[in-house]
Amino acid sequence: MNFFAILQVASAIGSAFANRQQAAAMKAYYDAQADVSRLQYESKRIEAKEQGVEALKNSNRAIAAIVAKAAAGGVLSTSGSALLGQTISLAEGARDLRTSQLNQSIFSNMGAVDFQNLKAAGDAKLQTGTLGALAGLGTDLTSGYMGGLFTDLSKETAKQSNMKSYTNPIKGLIG
Repeated sequence: MNFFAILQVASAIGSAFANRQQAAAMKAYYDAQADVSRLQYESKRIEAKEQGVEALKNSNRAIAAIVAKAAAGGVLSTSGSALLGQTISLAEGARDLRTSQLNQSIFSNMGAVDFQNLKAAGDAKLQTGTLGALAGLGTDLTSGYMGGLFTDLSKETAKQSNMKSYTNPIKGLIG
């Protein structure tokens, strides 16, 4: 095997290895993006939960203020407009709490979907990168073979030595 054939094989293997490494790096990138996405959605989910807690606190403050005003005015807080005000405040607080719980669920689901999509993209990139590296290796080696780099030089020399020598018949006639 001649030097250029060895160089062709080494180059093809090096190129395939570099392509595989690039695919692995892209998978690592997608995995990191998946982790970042998961953390971002978890942060949003926690914010939604905190909004629910804040809604309950506001509802409790409003109800306490209604009860205090009613008691200060000498009105029973368990009937009439005081009770109506408490009921309205409680309904608004419950609605805000349900909204925050729904937001928590949405962020949790969106985070899971985004995480899985990015992980799948990384796995696909690694697989296609590996297949591309192998295909490139095969193409490079085939190109070298078709170009004649892998022919045995000793056989070529033997073929040339077995040929009969050619003499030009015109050479003796002209001058």
